[in-house]
Amino acid sequence: MKKKINATHYEDIPTFPNKGKDLVVHAIIETVKDSPSKYALKSNYGIIAFREPLAKGLEWPYDYGFIPQTLADDGDPLDLLYLSEYGTFSGCLIETRLLGSIKLKKNGVENDRLVGAPLRVGDCKQPTDDYDDISDLPRRELDAICKFLTEYSERQGNVIELIGPVQADAALKSIMAARKKYKKSQK
Repeated sequence: MKKKINATHYEDIPTFPNKGKDLVVHAIIETVKDSPSKYALKSNYGIIAFREPLAKGLEWPYDYGFIPQTLADDGDPLDLLYLSEYGTFSGCLIETRLLGSIKLKKNGVENDRLVGAPLRVGDCKQPTDDYDDISDLPRRELDAICKFLTEYSERQGNVIELIGPVQADAALKSIMAARKKYKKSQK
């Protein structure tokens, strides 16, 4: 008999919908596009909760969330920015094409942000359909994303070192390492 997943137990959702056979990962959206606030998983309650407002004038350029069953160096699941034209909602589970990541250090600790895009769907053309890797993003868009990720965190009082974008294969290696770290933490 198949184990049922309680939707509030995000840690039970697998990282890969297709057992890692492609560059598609599950993402859980915490903060939606255009939000002037940050929301985050409160894992001890199994719920996404209000965390804090962003500095005046800032809004999330895209949906933002995490990859389940991963553990990053900062003690949280790996973060992901979901490059969709339209926002989803907090708690939304979505299959995401991995494009790469933006390598950052926050207060001296590695705190990368994965970057993903919607799956390609038949005749429904999306602006991100032409992107197979982070290097396919227009330079201006990538620069704006890097600026936002740096600025919102610095305005919270953090010291951010932007290392830069890395391609999808390197981002996948980060996910695999974070999965091992997560599994080890569960023992």
